Amino acid sequence: MNHERPGLHHFTVRMSAQLLEAMTLAAVEAYCYGKRQKRKWQPVETLGYIWGYKKLEGDHTIFYLDRTSLSISSSRGIDSVLPNNEAALLKNEVVLRWSPHLTMLGDFHSHAYRTLKQVQKIVGFEFSGDDFSSFLGDDLIWEQSDNSPVMLAITVCRLGRVRENFGGHLRNNIYRYAVGEFQFWINVAVGYLDEDGKRQHTGNAHSKADLDIDYWHYNAARDRVQLP
Repeated sequence: MNHERPGLHHFTVRMSAQLLEAMTLAAVEAYCYGKRQKRKWQPVETLGYIWGYKKLEGDHTIFYLDRTSLSISSSRGIDSVLPNNEAALLKNEVVLRWSPHLTMLGDFHSHAYRTLKQVQKIVGFEFSGDDFSSFLGDDLIWEQSDNSPVMLAITVCRLGRVRENFGGHLRNNIYRYAVGEFQFWINVAVGYLDEDGKRQHTGNAHSKADLDIDYWHYNAARDRVQLP
């Protein structure tokens, strides 16, 4: 991979509808039925690996994220999730045989919060410092993606009131939408090598990574999900 001068390269990350749906289902299940403690369910974070393909157009890289596989052997907790790299390699071996046109490009993980107020107070839809540290140190996804991995975070909380809502961008790298009483945000960051060959990422605010998701997510007022 050619080393781009910092600040010049730009990225567009396009997600398939199937990928968005799979991430949403994984995040909401981990949120509602993550871990049982004292007869009650406790929200936990979850993680999955992502496959797709990319193309380079001058100083612009376009990622097409096609599908994901949830990592059921990852260690999931209330405010963290640890991957199982052996499971990731196993899954990738299978994907290479069934879909050789796809490449492992990165992963996603969820952030779980009980209320919208809690998300807003700590800006919970942003990547944390630990997220970025883990991302930069994850040799597996850097190697598999040819030193340009993608990291997605899907944040979920429960709304007190369900208002009419249309999905849309909170920022160029963050998309927000609701399903029933569950509010979601998806944040994207892309890794790259600087001119010294050092790993860098596009960060949170003022990101050079655009998240491309169709505006079709409508949520009706008072439309709550019927939980069993």
